[in-house]
Amino acid sequence: MMIRNRLLNSCLLGIVLFNTSCFKEDERVVPPTPGDVITRQIEMLPDYSIISYFDLSADSVVFTSLKSEWDLAVSCKPDDYTLFLNSSRFMQISPTRSTNFDLVYTTDTVIWHFDESTGNPDGNAIGKWWTSSNGKPASLNQVFLVDRGINDEGLPAGYLKIQPQIDPVNGAVSIRIAKPDGSNERTYTFERDVNYKISAISFDNGVPASQPFPPDNAWDIVFTQYTTLLYTDDGEPYPYLVTGVLINDTLVEAVMDSVTGFGNIDRAFAEEQQLKVQKDVIGYDWKKLIGDVNSGNVSYEPRANMVYIIRNREGYYFKLRFIGFYNNLGQKGYPTIEFQRL
Repeated sequence: MMIRNRLLNSCLLGIVLFNTSCFKEDERVVPPTPGDVITRQIEMLPDYSIISYFDLSADSVVFTSLKSEWDLAVSCKPDDYTLFLNSSRFMQISPTRSTNFDLVYTTDTVIWHFDESTGNPDGNAIGKWWTSSNGKPASLNQVFLVDRGINDEGLPAGYLKIQPQIDPVNGAVSIRIAKPDGSNERTYTFERDVNYKISAISFDNGVPASQPFPPDNAWDIVFTQYTTLLYTDDGEPYPYLVTGVLINDTLVEAVMDSVTGFGNIDRAFAEEQQLKVQKDVIGYDWKKLIGDVNSGNVSYEPRANMVYIIRNREGYYFKLRFIGFYNNLGQKGYPTIEFQRL
């Protein structure tokens, strides 16, 4: 009996050793080799009319549009009907506290609001204009006044009144539009697509033939004008149209470092940083203004010490800085970036 047990134990030990030898050792995950340092110039034009969406991994502008192509957009997330202004046109909005679309409205004494450039939902200018009734969304039917900002010539684009509405049957979002005196009334309905963060319309032409931006999974950063809050020397806040870079805050994170230096930032350093999903974390102040704004004799000089660490939508780390803002003809609106995959 003892010999039998010894044989059984020997067999079991052999089985354990055999099975153990079949297991592979844990494979080490080796980070990718850093890429080359790439220099790329992005076209926005001297009037900043072009919006350029950039894919860092592909080193490519994947989509361009004109900032004048749309006015208002709606969220494409299920059960979210947030409306967004085209801040590249310096648009602003004011609630009337009225549901009577037929009233004649004036814009003389209203207080204007704009979408915060951070992307924080609390900074949305229109706010939650809908409610839920018996589990279904329903419009509060408030009328809003819209300052359309500036047109292609840089002149005031005028005012409108709008009334967002939700179809009680299919949940489609539409916008009733007219001039403040009620003339030129029309209604446009959004075509929402879950592949996009937002879906846009033009107040002039309705739904565009194709959306003026790419799907969320196609880009990392966008070169554009946008509205943000600046401050006077006395600390008074005021909205202003700036030219800069926004991140794809659905899938991308970033942070700025002005101390370490572009050449000293590696992957290990990048992985230690606290990245942000703030939309304007790159923003506009990577360049400094030189000259007198009042005289119009100004130029822009990039701050090359400001380095942006970015984790793109594919999970790769990049470092990026700005080294130019002019083309070879001396025209502004052509930012040049230097970047590298870490």
